[in-house]
Amino acid sequence: MSRGVPEPKLTAMDAMIDKLTGAIFLFQLAVVVVLGSAGNVWKDTEARKQWYVKYDDDEPWYQILVIPLRFELLCSIMIPISIKVSLDFVKSLYAKFIDWDEEMYDKETDTPAHAANTAISEDLGQVEYILTDKTGTLTENKMIFRRCCIGGTLYGNESGDALKDVELLNAVANNSPHVIKFLTVMALCNTVIPIKSPSGQISYKAQSQDEDALVNAASNLHMVLVSKNGNNAEIHFNRRVVQYEILDVLEFTSDRKRMSVLISDSESGKIFLLSKGADEAILPLAYSGQQIKTFIDAVDKYAQLGLRTLCLAWRELGLQEYLEWSRLFKEANSALIDREWKVAEVCQKLEHTLDILGISAIEDRLQAGVPETIEILRQSGINFWMLTGDKQSTAIQIALLCNLISSEPKGQLLYINGKTEDEVARSLERVLLTMRITSSEPKELAFVVDGWALEIILTRYKEAFTELAVLSKTAICCRVTPSQKAQLVKLLKSCDYRTLAIGDGGNDVRMIQQAHIGVGISGREGLQAARAADYSIGKFRFLKRLILVHGRYSYNRTAFLSQYSFYKSLLICFIQILFSFVSGIAGTSLFNSVSLMAYNVFYTSIPVLTTVLDKDLSERTVTQNPEILLYCQAGRLLNPSTFAGWFGRSLYHAIVVFLITIHVYANEKSEMEELSMVALSGSIWLQAFVVTLEMNSFTFVQFLGIWGNFAAFYIINFGISSIPSAGMYTIMFRLCRQPSYWITMLLISGVGMGPVLALKYFRYTYSPSAINILQKAERSRGPMYTLVNLESQLRLDNNATDSISSMPVKKSSVYEPLLSDSPMASRRSVASSSFDIFQPAQSRVPASYPRNIKAS
Repeated sequence: MSRGVPEPKLTAMDAMIDKLTGAIFLFQLAVVVVLGSAGNVWKDTEARKQWYVKYDDDEPWYQILVIPLRFELLCSIMIPISIKVSLDFVKSLYAKFIDWDEEMYDKETDTPAHAANTAISEDLGQVEYILTDKTGTLTENKMIFRRCCIGGTLYGNESGDALKDVELLNAVANNSPHVIKFLTVMALCNTVIPIKSPSGQISYKAQSQDEDALVNAASNLHMVLVSKNGNNAEIHFNRRVVQYEILDVLEFTSDRKRMSVLISDSESGKIFLLSKGADEAILPLAYSGQQIKTFIDAVDKYAQLGLRTLCLAWRELGLQEYLEWSRLFKEANSALIDREWKVAEVCQKLEHTLDILGISAIEDRLQAGVPETIEILRQSGINFWMLTGDKQSTAIQIALLCNLISSEPKGQLLYINGKTEDEVARSLERVLLTMRITSSEPKELAFVVDGWALEIILTRYKEAFTELAVLSKTAICCRVTPSQKAQLVKLLKSCDYRTLAIGDGGNDVRMIQQAHIGVGISGREGLQAARAADYSIGKFRFLKRLILVHGRYSYNRTAFLSQYSFYKSLLICFIQILFSFVSGIAGTSLFNSVSLMAYNVFYTSIPVLTTVLDKDLSERTVTQNPEILLYCQAGRLLNPSTFAGWFGRSLYHAIVVFLITIHVYANEKSEMEELSMVALSGSIWLQAFVVTLEMNSFTFVQFLGIWGNFAAFYIINFGISSIPSAGMYTIMFRLCRQPSYWITMLLISGVGMGPVLALKYFRYTYSPSAINILQKAERSRGPMYTLVNLESQLRLDNNATDSISSMPVKKSSVYEPLLSDSPMASRRSVASSSFDIFQPAQSRVPASYPRNIKAS
């Protein structure tokens, strides 16, 4: 029921490709209009004077559209139709790489990583906010009963294990009334199913790990739930058998934050209401006059220790009261309209004047590697929000343990509390003012808000909270409902952040589906989250590799593949356009249709697909230097600026191919087919060198894909040239016997690639980026530098350029020059080059402000 209908997800890179496609389409229309008009003018002024051009003097009016339509056909390949097919193919491979990654295999649970969504891998490399659940996501979800407070007495404080507390064991042995009631609620107020093995041992199947911990703890204290047959439950306590009839179950909901069970003692016939839930949901229901301060103090004490607390209570009912309530309960359950609301209202009529029995405290340990994972991902510029249903004190303690927040004096935690709108407004205003004042200080600020205040904020003060969300890198949201989790994800998405939500239970499904990327952990709460998510992993620590390795590689590879697809199509199209200037602007094609088809399908598609194996840096270097993920977050490899570079390269290469081909072969009065084949060969040579130059690593598969495909070009054309009925009969044989052909190919390659090589050499040598420096360290097999000591290495290699001297060297701080072009400042800036990441950060928009929110 929580799952709903998932929204279609579009990656930031797909959105950028769509925008670039639209720009190319407009350019295509402009070319068609200009050249079509010019062709009609030349036709009327010059073409009719030529004796070999036979135009009718009386042509119908629609003949004026013929030349523009010819140019439309010539320019139709400007937008590569194959780009979607290529992207879908490589994205499916990215997903397989995740499925096959043995380093993301969880041996403990026999759970491999799995990519259910094959279309959004590159978005993993652009994540800016991670919204995470706590229980089962950051923690193991292995609940262990540690302490309790019964009737005002604290058990387990000295030993840390209430089950071994002598005082509690004596109370059980002496049949203490408060203890017996407390254990009865632990054993019966649940939906646990006991299972007896052939050997007589009893195990329990529970939907909730909390219930499993409570029932097992009660069993260890001799209150053993033996069986549940229909509505009958049997308990063994101190060698005594007690039978109960389960009358009704008031199920737990995120709004009520408690569950209750109505039971009837088969021996005495008395009816009891057993309740357990959050302290704020149970303690206010205590009967008038009961002292609950001891319980409140116990809850606070246990929460500060990071323990999960539940409050247990019960009440005896009269038969008439139960019968009247049962009738209302059945009517509410059979209602067709507003059933949930009516059931909750009826439950509230029964849950009052409770006798508070005590507090249970359950330990849920952190998963291995969680603090290290969060620390590394925060270094990469990713912000964290923890959304949990736990109590505020418990959540804060877990956040401290897992490096989500820092203690004083390094960090400061700001509280947003209140029960009324005025109180919440004042608290929010105070926190927001503090954030504005201290946003420029190195102190790590975070805020914490509970579910009640959050409900008021999202209803009345959403705009102010949005600004707070932008200013804060870390947040803790406590006692939140599944719908509130989804609302928070939606709020961050409205600020143009790329969000990732991770959880393990059914209450996380809405949040997972709402985020740009949903990650589910196959945990102890079932597979609801894993099945609804885009990616499923076995443990939280695998998130580091999923983002830094798979996400970053996917982004880099897709950025090159998409821009190269446009480049190769524009190259052949520009050659056609240039040819029109020497063919009367008539829209005549230089290449035949077979060559154009083979160009897109065979000659240029296979080499670029080998980029799925390309790695600019080793996995070890990437994980040691998480700050380089900021290149991907800032969109440095695919934006209008980088696309303009590929556009210019395609135009330059087209000019080189056409001019050299015309200069060499026009003087030899070659056939049209020979001229076409020379131009096509020059394009294939250039593209082989372009793909080779852009590769960062080489494997045998990549070498075979690029140069094997290059050799296949000649093999295919030699085969076609040997067929008499083909239009290219003997052309390839004649060309390859001419020295001028090979000289032309060498000239095209040298003139075309010379400036590209020179520019790359200059940038790599004299203006290197952080990635270039790390590549140098890898290839020289010298010491492996990190961004902490890159400054000193850059000074040695580059004479301490001014742009690098401003780089901070504190490891714990976020890399300022990178952050200056982080997602909120100019993440998709069109003016910045992909090689100017060391430019000074002064006079730029602060990284914490989005484009659609004005800073105060």
